[in-house]
Amino acid sequence: MKCNIIEKRDFIFLEVGGSLNQDVPFSARDILHPWRSRTEPKIAVDLGGIDEDGDIIAQLTVITAFKKQVDLMSGFLKICSLRPRIKNYLLKNRLDRMFDIYENLNSAENSPWERKRYGEKRRSNRVAA
Repeated sequence: MKCNIIEKRDFIFLEVGGSLNQDVPFSARDILHPWRSRTEPKIAVDLGGIDEDGDIIAQLTVITAFKKQVDLMSGFLKICSLRPRIKNYLLKNRLDRMFDIYENLNSAENSPWERKRYGEKRRSNRVAA
Protein backbone atom coordinates (compact mmCIF):
# COMPACT_ATOMS: atom_id res chain seq x y z
CA MET A 1 0.00 0.00 0.00
CA LYS A 2 1.19 3.48 -0.80
CA CYS A 3 -0.03 6.81 0.50
CA ASN A 4 0.59 10.16 -1.19
CA ILE A 5 0.00 13.22 0.96
CA ILE A 6 -0.83 16.60 -0.57
CA GLU A 7 -1.40 19.62 1.62
CA LYS A 8 -4.02 21.75 -0.11
CA ARG A 9 -5.10 25.28 0.73
CA ASP A 10 -7.37 24.45 3.68
CA PHE A 11 -7.22 20.67 4.02
CA ILE A 12 -4.97 17.63 3.78
CA PHE A 13 -5.49 15.22 0.89
CA LEU A 14 -4.38 11.60 1.26
CA GLU A 15 -4.34 9.39 -1.80
CA VAL A 16 -4.22 5.71 -0.80
CA GLY A 17 -3.48 3.08 -3.42
CA GLY A 18 -2.01 -0.28 -4.20
CA SER A 19 -2.61 -3.64 -2.63
CA LEU A 20 -3.77 -4.10 0.95
CA ASN A 21 -1.63 -7.08 1.90
CA GLN A 22 -1.46 -8.14 5.51
CA ASP A 23 2.34 -8.32 5.11
CA VAL A 24 2.64 -4.55 4.76
CA PRO A 25 2.15 -2.64 8.03
CA PHE A 26 -0.34 0.20 7.94
CA SER A 27 -0.66 2.94 10.54
CA ALA A 28 -3.05 5.84 10.09
CA ARG A 29 -1.50 7.31 13.23
CA ASP A 30 1.95 7.47 11.64
CA ILE A 31 0.56 8.92 8.41
CA LEU A 32 -1.36 11.67 10.23
CA HIS A 33 1.34 12.30 12.86
CA PRO A 34 2.68 15.57 11.34
CA TRP A 35 -0.78 17.18 11.68
CA ARG A 36 -1.70 15.96 15.17
CA SER A 37 -1.03 19.36 16.74
CA ARG A 38 -3.45 21.17 14.41
CA THR A 39 -6.82 22.12 15.77
CA GLU A 40 -9.67 20.42 13.94
CA PRO A 41 -7.74 19.31 10.85
CA LYS A 42 -9.70 18.72 7.66
CA ILE A 43 -8.67 15.50 5.94
CA ALA A 44 -9.90 13.96 2.68
CA VAL A 45 -8.90 10.37 1.92
CA ASP A 46 -9.09 9.14 -1.69
CA LEU A 47 -9.31 5.34 -1.84
CA GLY A 48 -9.71 5.08 -5.61
CA GLY A 49 -6.24 3.61 -6.08
CA ILE A 50 -6.85 0.51 -3.95
CA ASP A 51 -6.94 -2.75 -5.90
CA GLU A 52 -10.51 -3.84 -6.64
CA ASP A 53 -9.85 -7.44 -5.68
CA GLY A 54 -8.77 -6.39 -2.19
CA ASP A 55 -10.53 -7.80 0.84
CA ILE A 56 -13.49 -5.70 2.02
CA ILE A 57 -12.42 -6.15 5.64
CA ALA A 58 -8.95 -4.78 4.84
CA GLN A 59 -10.49 -1.75 3.11
CA LEU A 60 -12.87 -1.22 6.02
CA THR A 61 -9.92 -1.42 8.41
CA VAL A 62 -8.16 1.39 6.53
CA ILE A 63 -11.29 3.57 6.60
CA THR A 64 -11.95 3.02 10.30
CA ALA A 65 -8.28 3.58 11.19
CA PHE A 66 -8.38 7.02 9.57
CA LYS A 67 -11.75 7.74 11.20
CA LYS A 68 -10.39 6.88 14.64
CA GLN A 69 -7.27 9.04 14.30
CA VAL A 70 -9.19 12.01 12.89
CA ASP A 71 -11.76 11.74 15.70
CA LEU A 72 -8.94 11.70 18.27
CA MET A 73 -7.66 14.95 16.73
CA SER A 74 -11.22 16.41 16.77
CA GLY A 75 -10.92 16.79 13.02
CA PHE A 76 -13.10 16.30 9.96
CA LEU A 77 -12.82 13.33 7.60
CA LYS A 78 -14.16 12.81 4.09
CA ILE A 79 -13.78 9.53 2.21
CA CYS A 80 -13.93 9.71 -1.58
CA SER A 81 -13.50 7.59 -4.73
CA LEU A 82 -14.50 4.30 -3.12
CA ARG A 83 -14.56 1.23 -5.31
CA PRO A 84 -18.10 -0.07 -6.01
CA ARG A 85 -17.66 -3.20 -3.91
CA ILE A 86 -16.73 -1.43 -0.66
CA LYS A 87 -19.16 1.42 -1.31
CA ASN A 88 -22.04 -1.04 -1.74
CA TYR A 89 -20.95 -2.82 1.45
CA LEU A 90 -21.00 0.44 3.43
CA LEU A 91 -24.41 1.43 2.05
CA LYS A 92 -25.91 -2.03 2.53
CA ASN A 93 -24.80 -2.14 6.17
CA ARG A 94 -25.80 1.49 6.76
CA LEU A 95 -22.26 2.51 7.59
CA ASP A 96 -22.69 5.62 5.46
CA ARG A 97 -24.16 7.14 8.63
CA MET A 98 -20.73 6.92 10.20
CA PHE A 99 -18.58 8.14 7.30
CA ASP A 100 -18.82 11.13 4.97
CA ILE A 101 -18.63 9.40 1.58
CA TYR A 102 -18.22 11.26 -1.73
CA GLU A 103 -17.95 10.20 -5.37
CA ASN A 104 -14.72 12.08 -6.03
CA LEU A 105 -12.37 14.69 -4.60
CA ASN A 106 -14.19 17.60 -6.25
CA SER A 107 -17.50 16.75 -4.59
CA ALA A 108 -15.73 16.25 -1.25
CA GLU A 109 -13.86 19.53 -1.61
CA ASN A 110 -16.98 21.54 -2.45
CA SER A 111 -19.19 20.17 0.34
CA PRO A 112 -19.31 21.59 3.87
CA TRP A 113 -17.01 20.06 6.48
CA GLU A 114 -19.19 18.30 9.05
CA ARG A 115 -18.61 15.54 11.56
CA LYS A 116 -20.59 12.35 11.46
CA ARG A 117 -20.75 10.57 14.76
CA TYR A 118 -22.11 7.09 15.15
CA GLY A 119 -25.07 6.95 17.48
CA GLU A 120 -26.13 10.55 16.97
CA LYS A 121 -29.64 11.13 18.11
CA ARG A 122 -31.64 11.73 15.01
CA ARG A 123 -35.19 12.88 14.99
CA SER A 124 -37.55 10.18 13.86
CA ASN A 125 -40.66 11.01 11.84
CA ARG A 126 -42.32 7.65 12.47
CA VAL A 127 -45.77 7.53 13.94
CA ALA A 128 -46.35 5.20 16.88
CA ALA A 129 -48.73 2.34 16.14
